[in-house]
Amino acid sequence: MQKTITLYENFRSLFYAPFYLAFEIGAFIEEGLSIEFGECAEPGKGAKASAGRHDALSWGGPMRALHFHDQDPFCEMVCFCEVVCRDPFYIVSNKKIKDFKLGDLQNITLGSFSEAVTPWLCLQDDCRQADIDPDTIARISTQTVSQNIKSWKNRSIGAVQLHEPFTEILIREGGHILYQQAHRGACSYTSLYADRSMLDTRPDDMQAITNAMAKSLGWVHCHSGAEIASAVKPFFSEFSEEILASAIERYKKNGIWNKNTLLDVEGFERLRTALLSGGLIKRVIPYDEVVDTRFATQT
Repeated sequence: MQKTITLYENFRSLFYAPFYLAFEIGAFIEEGLSIEFGECAEPGKGAKASAGRHDALSWGGPMRALHFHDQDPFCEMVCFCEVVCRDPFYIVSNKKIKDFKLGDLQNITLGSFSEAVTPWLCLQDDCRQADIDPDTIARISTQTVSQNIKSWKNRSIGAVQLHEPFTEILIREGGHILYQQAHRGACSYTSLYADRSMLDTRPDDMQAITNAMAKSLGWVHCHSGAEIASAVKPFFSEFSEEILASAIERYKKNGIWNKNTLLDVEGFERLRTALLSGGLIKRVIPYDEVVDTRFATQT
């Protein structure tokens, strides 16, 4: 009898659309898999829930695997099957700033994304690369997305760090995108991960899961934002399809979704650099220590 595998989400976000699509377009079923969707209350819970199991895996940022390996070089968690290959976050201001440069953040109160660490860690490294000390930015780091949006609307902060579809919503309310973090280039943002022993003991299933995600990514790249929005709407019932479609089109233009499932070395190194400069990890962790490429599709 086929054993069901639970796939845990990291948190609900539109940049995870290819994972939701894999369920909605039947990609897992086509690969002969029995996959159960696992919801999580907060980022990182999926990784912890799947640890040590051979019937569960999760998606999330390679950041987490790097952090775990920094704490324990013998950690079993490995990344495979990259899906989000560029940073999906934006800085949205309630005032237009002509010819914006990152140094202008020193004159703005910024509400950074607090629900996960990667968005800020990557942004602070962008600042360092531009010879800007991130500590000189007036940053509110403790508010949720909804609290930041409220502060943005009452103008107690000047800009917020957001993902979609919240960026699209604020644009429709007069907001201005100051910075698109995807523009830094390749940056490994989301992959599947599981214990290496699960990859060793269930290689056929892991290959099938990777193949299913390749189909989902292919579907993303050959369908419009409106078509993708319609497909994933069950996961985002609180938003209109029009808003979702516009947000997805922006993500497509920014190239945030991989065209294959290979976790890019350049993107991995850029992420690792940000985690090092931000102090989350203390050593240069080798690619091969945390990435397993045996199932990746490269076409």
